[in-house]
Amino acid sequence: MQGAKVLHTGAVVVGVILIAAAAVTAFFVTPNYVARLPDDTNTQRSYAGTFKTLLDPQAVAQGNLVAALKQNVPLTVDRRVKVEQTSGDTALVSDARTTGAAGTTIEKTTWQYALDRRSLEPAAKHPSSWSVIDAQGLTVSWPIHAKKQTYTGWVPETAATTPVAFSHSENHAGLTAYVYQVTAAPAPITDSQVLAPLPKALPQSLLKLVAQLGPLTPAAKLQLTALLPTLGDPVPISYTQQENDTFWVEPETGVVIDVNRSQQRAAGVKNPNGGAFIELLPVIDATYQQTPQSVQAAVHDAQKGRKAIELYGSTLPALGAALGIVLVLAGVLLGRRDRRRRQEQPGNPREGRPENPPEDAAGS
Repeated sequence: MQGAKVLHTGAVVVGVILIAAAAVTAFFVTPNYVARLPDDTNTQRSYAGTFKTLLDPQAVAQGNLVAALKQNVPLTVDRRVKVEQTSGDTALVSDARTTGAAGTTIEKTTWQYALDRRSLEPAAKHPSSWSVIDAQGLTVSWPIHAKKQTYTGWVPETAATTPVAFSHSENHAGLTAYVYQVTAAPAPITDSQVLAPLPKALPQSLLKLVAQLGPLTPAAKLQLTALLPTLGDPVPISYTQQENDTFWVEPETGVVIDVNRSQQRAAGVKNPNGGAFIELLPVIDATYQQTPQSVQAAVHDAQKGRKAIELYGSTLPALGAALGIVLVLAGVLLGRRDRRRRQEQPGNPREGRPENPPEDAAGS
């Protein structure tokens, strides 16, 4: 009898433990350890496209405007996003990009961010030893369980933010994707890595030539001609960037499965009296998209992430809870049956009836 009692009590205890474990897995383990940026993230993506216009800085510096502007140059971008370190729910993430023109590297940049591993937005606190950009909004990707909303996006070249607007849902590369659109207005380029290969100043003689022969509007030519005598020699040059981008995002994992980008950079001069920026020459007019191989790699990553989230977020908790409920019910039923057996044994009184009932008063 003692063994039966241990059996049904053990079944109830194990069942309760399984139900509790299912709840912990679904509501604690999954959001805190599965549905967040993994500490071994090391994602490489490739892009290809065309520089419709590309300015050769060396030719500009030599005053050779004819050779400076190149047309229809093949473009490649190699991007690697890597988690360098983690500290609890915060990750040190690097975003390294190498841009090539017809096989020649023309730009290399690396930006580091301290990100919340769930929202993927900049973390409020991080180790003081980390050297990171004081960014705002989304930087390297979308959060897990992306929403149909407008996010704030970070443009590292200009150290500025831009709206990232949800457009619609569609099937893309075999997955349901949320489509987001970015339209970033022209803004001054501030990143030193981007500015490093570009001329910081140009001689007055060259800018006078630009005013005569460059691709300026008649109004801009008049403004530049009037402004040049006030700017000194050489004239400081500034640069702006604008872009129009489309992102396809698998919403459950936040994985970007495809990208199509259009980016323009321009060289110009600032009016010291606060007037409008005068655009002199296009530096870059480029369009590019993720390569088919990278799209397939992203789809694989999204599918793998979805399976992990489903396994720990629903499948295992559901199985654990179901088995736990079965064990609890079985334990309760076994307990009741065991009590009935003990009550029905000879010499074992039933509950509620005394073992030696008092004599009837009439027979005394």
